Amino acid sequence: MKKTTKAAMAVAAAGAVLLGGSGTLAKWTDSATLTSAAVRSGRLELGACVTAQGGGWYSQVYVNYDPNPNPLVPIPDISTYRLKPGYNYTFFCDSVVTATGPRLKANVMVDKSKLSGGIATAPNVGLRTYVTDQSNNLLYDSSAPAPNVGVVTSALNNTYLAAQVLFTIYPADTTSSGLTLNTTALTIDVEQLGLTPAP
Repeated sequence: MKKTTKAAMAVAAAGAVLLGGSGTLAKWTDSATLTSAAVRSGRLELGACVTAQGGGWYSQVYVNYDPNPNPLVPIPDISTYRLKPGYNYTFFCDSVVTATGPRLKANVMVDKSKLSGGIATAPNVGLRTYVTDQSNNLLYDSSAPAPNVGVVTSALNNTYLAAQVLFTIYPADTTSSGLTLNTTALTIDVEQLGLTPAP
């Protein structure tokens, strides 16, 4: 047999291996239906800051040391109340936070610059604002050099954040007479921080 005929038979035999017994190409690719749940992003939201959990306005006899041993006394109607020297005044409200996402981090604040009226800018009342979590951990302190002293994470999801406004009319103060404080523009705010790089 000629060499060319032997070569042709060898090629035909190799082709038979590839084609298989059925005469079709061997299956070297495949596919399957891809099933998955819907993809959803995390959430960062605050509910309205409400006084239903024992919040509202309180007065407290001032002392020049901390902690103050005097009790907080509720003020039933702040609109008819008149401030008195020698007292601390504080307002509390609670906001439910929605924070989902394993790497979520956010700052929370109550910006006291949104307050208006003479008390908001009076030099002697020490007006400051705070935010604490449900376990009373401090997250924001307007009087601190770096006010954001803690962060909101998914560990706080569906818990309360407590916002507080606090100021003092000192016993010898004569500059606060007749002044007001307008809180209608005050808000509690959260702002997402950059994500920590994945390891």
